[in-house]
Amino acid sequence: MFNEEKLTGLSGSLCKCMGIESPINSEGICQDLVDYIFSQTNNEKIDKIVMFNPDAIGEWIYNLYYSKFEKFRQNAPYEQKFLTVYPPKTPVCFGSMYTGASPSVHGIQSYTKPVIKIDSIFDALIRAGKKPCIVAVKNSSMSKIFNERNMDYYFEDYDNEVVNKAIELIKQDTYDFICIYNQEYDDVMHRTHPKSFLSKRAIKHYNDNFEKISLCVKDNMKKYNTLLGCATDHGTHREWYLLGQHGKNIPKDMNIVHFYGVYKKQ
Repeated sequence: MFNEEKLTGLSGSLCKCMGIESPINSEGICQDLVDYIFSQTNNEKIDKIVMFNPDAIGEWIYNLYYSKFEKFRQNAPYEQKFLTVYPPKTPVCFGSMYTGASPSVHGIQSYTKPVIKIDSIFDALIRAGKKPCIVAVKNSSMSKIFNERNMDYYFEDYDNEVVNKAIELIKQDTYDFICIYNQEYDDVMHRTHPKSFLSKRAIKHYNDNFEKISLCVKDNMKKYNTLLGCATDHGTHREWYLLGQHGKNIPKDMNIVHFYGVYKKQ
């Protein structure tokens, strides 16, 4: 069975909770997510958002290794199931996640990394006078497809360096929207398979990294209504030749789960 809520509803939901207009091509909102967020703030707007984007964690992997995702649930207890876009490839999915538009509209429909020219959540934030930034691994999709905006970008060697930079930026209290991309699970899953020892170790690292980010948010963003998100892009499957892969219109690749937590200003 495929999940029903479309990933294209995420950008509009985040914008609505911040009280700003959605990207021009956004295809709607996820009402359940919006309702949850406002229920936690007593209907006040969200001031700041920190989004952790771990690559390639499908819903089936989450269910299979439920106990390994304890840090996700502890720090962002609201779980929202999404159906990602087709084809479930990293730049295609993040393109839709942060524009709210289908791949045919934002223009990436395969594993390519051009700069997306249509309106995105980053453009919407800038128009509203807010400061977004992206912190990502060098040469990753997230280091390329949303470039050429009037915003800051930080591209680091790998996941640990990305997280360390993100923690530094959270402490500086400069940005209203921080997007943090990690990729280890996707890398090792392709070299091995989704349930390999290295893949399970990468899941642990994602959880550890999210815990570090969460603790930093709790310690340094007490003046704000803050939304903390853990939002993956697509799932994975194991091909007949044993290696991990993604790109098919099957539940293992298409069904994902996001995690959200609201920290009310003190």
